[in-house]
Amino acid sequence: MFTEKKPGAPRVALVGCSASKQMQPAPARELYTSALFRAAYDFAEKSCDAVLIVSAFYGAVAPKAVIRPYDRSLRLYNKREREDWGVRTVGQILPSFELSPQLVILAGTLYAGALVHGAHWHNLPRPEEPLHSIAGCGSRVKWLRANTPAARTDEQVSGGVR
Repeated sequence: MFTEKKPGAPRVALVGCSASKQMQPAPARELYTSALFRAAYDFAEKSCDAVLIVSAFYGAVAPKAVIRPYDRSLRLYNKREREDWGVRTVGQILPSFELSPQLVILAGTLYAGALVHGAHWHNLPRPEEPLHSIAGCGSRVKWLRANTPAARTDEQVSGGVR
């Protein structure tokens, strides 16, 4: 069951990884090189309180965590395995927050479905899915670029008015 969003809950972006990667270990925010990943990460960084990257191989990853390139996709998992991944990945996130976060999913359909399942399983509020009705990488990149806010000010980052 989804719960109600709690006042003051942090908005936490879950940015989906990409198949396009650097060939050597790098911080997660630099490892993925696709235009869609870059646009989603920029949108998340400027519109959410925290950003995590979700990977079929690593689960939830902090942007500065150095990780190795890999070749794994949720496309290779059956529905039950994807749902289990979603429950584990959302579960990795929860200990970092005092209040249940409002998840903002910026990932492909399979990843988003698994993460929504994980949020439901953990009794979180229904995640926001701004890309849900937008098909195709190009259309998603265009929407993200058009809807990415200007850089946040220091006052906004420290909890002032948005």
